Amino acid sequence: MKKITTILFMAAAMVITISCDSDDDLPVTQPIQVNTFCYGDQTTNFETIGAFREEPQLSGGTGVLTEVTVLGDGLQLNDMDELEGAGVLMQIYFYGNSTDSFQTGLYQIASTEEPADASLSYSLDFDTATMFNTSTSLESGFIRVETYQTGYAITVDGLDTNGDEFHGIYLGNIALLQ
Repeated sequence: MKKITTILFMAAAMVITISCDSDDDLPVTQPIQVNTFCYGDQTTNFETIGAFREEPQLSGGTGVLTEVTVLGDGLQLNDMDELEGAGVLMQIYFYGNSTDSFQTGLYQIASTEEPADASLSYSLDFDTATMFNTSTSLESGFIRVETYQTGYAITVDGLDTNGDEFHGIYLGNIALLQ
C-alpha cells in the first residue's frame, strides 16, 4: 500500500511539473506612461512637462472651482507668473466642496459646476502671442485626482467633442500661484 501511495505521489508530481509550461506565465504588459496624453486615433499623443493651479474660489454653481493648467513643451511661466511661449496647453476646471485646498477624488466631466464635476479642454497649438487660440473640449468621462509623493496624479479618461477618446496621466507637482 505504501508503495502504491508513493508511486501515485510521484506521478502527480510529474504531471504538475510537466503541465507548468512557459505559456502559463502572465502576459507581458507595457509599462504605464505618465505625462503623455493620447487622443484621436490613439496613436497621436502629446507630452506634458509641468502644471500650476489657482487658489480655490467660489464658482457660479454650488461647487468650489480650482483651475489647473497643464503645460506641454514650449510653454512656461515667467518671473511674474504669466504664461508665455507656444505649445500644448490643457485647462482643467475642478469643482469641489471646500475652499481649503485642491481636493482629491473622482470627478465626472459635466457642465453643471456642482461638487465632483470637472471640465477639460486642450489646445495642441496654444500661443500666448495670439489672441485667438482654438481648443477641443471633453464631452464626457472621468478625471481622478490623487496625491502622489509631493505632487499629484491626474488621470483622465474621456471622449472629446470630435468623438475621439482622450486619456492620459499627469504625474508631478502642481505649483500654487500666489
